[in-house]
Amino acid sequence: MPSDSPPPTADASPPIGRLELVEYPHPALARPARALAQIDDELCDAVEQMFEIMYAANGIGLAATQVALPYRLFVVNVEGRRDAGEELVFVNPVLSRPRGVAVQEEGCLSLPGLRMDVRRPERVCVEAWSLDGAPFRMDLDGLLARVVQHEYDHLEGRLFTDRLPDAAALEARRMLDSFREVFHGRQSRGELPTTAAMLERLAHLEAARCVPATGSA
Repeated sequence: MPSDSPPPTADASPPIGRLELVEYPHPALARPARALAQIDDELCDAVEQMFEIMYAANGIGLAATQVALPYRLFVVNVEGRRDAGEELVFVNPVLSRPRGVAVQEEGCLSLPGLRMDVRRPERVCVEAWSLDGAPFRMDLDGLLARVVQHEYDHLEGRLFTDRLPDAAALEARRMLDSFREVFHGRQSRGELPTTAAMLERLAHLEAARCVPATGSA
């Protein structure tokens, strides 16, 4: 199982507050997430918010980095509705045993309107922790395997566009440039915080709940 077990705890940590879906090129999307060391009430509330944000955006998966949280956590419901399917929460997930190859169109809530064919393993194993602090393991295939891999990429600071072949990547780049122009325009008008302020908040949240980084001698 994953080595970083996050025991449920009510230790005092800074509030997470209200969450919003962030779009490219928010720095949280390019920053590898850190393993959680604890699960508190604030984090459980954040997970509930993540499901609501996902459903409101007609999504079937959402990573913590997509709501500007620097945590190795994502939520999935392949039915995309609160009243259907199964709500799954993956804390500190680890993927293994990729098998087969499948190509399927993907989109991303942080890249609205952009959809491209993406090649991924057809089957994969995931090991993770639940919000209750219980370890679990799932052998996945089909749509659930794809969604889990897509969300896991977010935790690594990767977008599905990073997996595109050269020709498709060039096509996607035009839309990414447009996203970047809109984002920086909103920053210049004061509608979004500065990138430095965004990074400072990520570091603050990371320090409160994540496993400390291990440095080399």
